[in-house]
Amino acid sequence: MCFVVVQITDCHLFADRSKELRDVATWPRFLKLLADLRERVPQCDLLVLTGDTAHDELAATYREIAGPLQPWRAKLQILPGNHDNREALAEVFPDVCRSTNQRLVFQRRSAPWTILGLDSHKPGELSGRLGAAQLNWLEQRLAEAGPSDQFLLMLHHPPIPVASAWLDAIGLEDAQELRDLAQRFRQVRLVTCGHVHQPIAGSFAHATVLSTGASGPCFQARSAQLRIIPQHPIYRVIELHENGEWTSQVVEVP
Repeated sequence: MCFVVVQITDCHLFADRSKELRDVATWPRFLKLLADLRERVPQCDLLVLTGDTAHDELAATYREIAGPLQPWRAKLQILPGNHDNREALAEVFPDVCRSTNQRLVFQRRSAPWTILGLDSHKPGELSGRLGAAQLNWLEQRLAEAGPSDQFLLMLHHPPIPVASAWLDAIGLEDAQELRDLAQRFRQVRLVTCGHVHQPIAGSFAHATVLSTGASGPCFQARSAQLRIIPQHPIYRVIELHENGEWTSQVVEVP
């Protein structure tokens, strides 16, 4: 048996479904992705949107999104990215987005795994920051864990460099503080993020870091500046096993 987590990220949706972002129609991609998810991963236990769900930061956009996400509402978590509006997100999804220290975080448990959602949104900025209060909250959760417990951390901004100069300039500002925690608590096994609009893998203390390609526009990897590439929408499936191991697969929607 395993606990199945699906990550969708960087949808960049608008209240007006006909609006495009850099000549990419984001709504049709999002709806096609959800249809594919319903067919291919019916056993999904937890669906996490890791930021930039909206692009225009409007409450109307989140209300528009709520309908297509209704079938997953009981297993849904949404984290804010740099293009989101934290207050509007919490207003439209009060049962999904709960505030701790004025951050939208979550905690889900399927032994031996604990999935923690972190809020790296920094209002008015493209870069992200967890902040001292949230890092203290995270430290408390890790300190409560037993030696056999395992942690998956999920957030929007990547805590490692991604070899694209323009993205690395707007990454996670307090990545070193997060790394210090992951170094102290070896139970942090896996970190997944968005923001990169491309799948990458790297190491982080004792953990593996995975970013996921976008539901919306996809970026060229290892680029000095933003370049959009033609690519199908992507989501990630993560299987958390009872023996403490994990597996992951990137799914490209045809």
